[in-house]
Amino acid sequence: MLRHQLPVLPAKKAAAQYGQTMLVRNITVGGLRAYGPQPTQVELAPLTLIFGQNSAGKSTLCSVLPILQQTAVNPDTLAMSGDLVQGGTFRSAIHSHDLSLPLTLGFGWNAHDGEPRGVTGVFRWDEAVGRADRTELQIEDNGHRFTLTGPRPWPGQDGNARALSLVPEFFDILSQVFFLGPMRARPEHTTVLSGSAGHYVGPAGERMAELLAAQPDLLERVNDWCERLGLGYRVRVLHPVADDVLTTAGDFAILVLEDTRHGEDVLVSPRSVGYGVGQLLPVITQCILAAQGLVIVEQPEVHLHPRLQAAVGDLFIDTVAEGRGQMLIETHSEHLILRLLRRVREGVLKPDQITVLYADVHEDGGTFLRELEVDRSGDLVDGWPGGFFEERLAEVLPNLGDRVG
Repeated sequence: MLRHQLPVLPAKKAAAQYGQTMLVRNITVGGLRAYGPQPTQVELAPLTLIFGQNSAGKSTLCSVLPILQQTAVNPDTLAMSGDLVQGGTFRSAIHSHDLSLPLTLGFGWNAHDGEPRGVTGVFRWDEAVGRADRTELQIEDNGHRFTLTGPRPWPGQDGNARALSLVPEFFDILSQVFFLGPMRARPEHTTVLSGSAGHYVGPAGERMAELLAAQPDLLERVNDWCERLGLGYRVRVLHPVADDVLTTAGDFAILVLEDTRHGEDVLVSPRSVGYGVGQLLPVITQCILAAQGLVIVEQPEVHLHPRLQAAVGDLFIDTVAEGRGQMLIETHSEHLILRLLRRVREGVLKPDQITVLYADVHEDGGTFLRELEVDRSGDLVDGWPGGFFEERLAEVLPNLGDRVG
């Protein structure tokens, strides 16, 4: 069972040195899909990347905080599926589909006074009511650890008062987590304006157009990054001016793209350009809106040319370096990781600002994670894990092994 547990690695200096971009210190997960019932605690950096084979547990790790956000509406009952992630049912998500096992989810953070705090919930299936209820709440507060059992309230249990005092801080941290799933929605032809702003484009980027329409300065910064990345397009927001249109249809806006690749700029619909452009724009927008929170992005490289995959790494570095937010990235992109390692080599990104995690699966089907140490030369100390990123060499030199042998 211990084989599935990631050793709790020493907290990086980055946790203190870059505190303004370290909202979440670690994530705890146990019993969820390929993660065994023995909880795994994963230490995060300002910029954390997780890669590995398919179905190795990468997306599962990224889903922990969104699941807790969904559960926060009714903290005593686990919400596997909701507006943020569709995690299936407890029966399908619990490790080995064994309903007798506990499911453990939690995270740790640094309080404003610098002291470590954390909250972890243990959920078990209750056959009588047909749902997974929280049976334990594990609290970490300034080096003190205690466990509360059963649903709220916890009269007479040690730590009851302290746990209740941590609740506002716990919810505040969760409110600053912004999750973007692996497939972002393409902008609609028109967007109804509600007059609200905010800092979250939504799990599929569905609120991006409305936020850009409501915040001209945000639109300008997004376009600055479109230019820096060499996207070839700028974003424009068009507003109707006819009174009869506004009266009958209400306030709405039209998001269009300005093609800047040729001499004269041409306006086009976002739905008439390459799919990758629409996938990247919500990522750019959310990185600018990070609000010193944690931005989680699955597959930022989807449908992108290799050059753009690499360039997105500079957007992530800027998000961390400028103190806008912390990043947790699930990726399969060799180009993205190589760009980040290059920036370490160039001194733009410091080794203690980045953690590279590799997810793999044991023979018995359990996930294990290991950190790949990055040195000051921008190299992985132990190299790439066997079988990952070797495909290019194998395709170019398919008989290399035979010739060397």
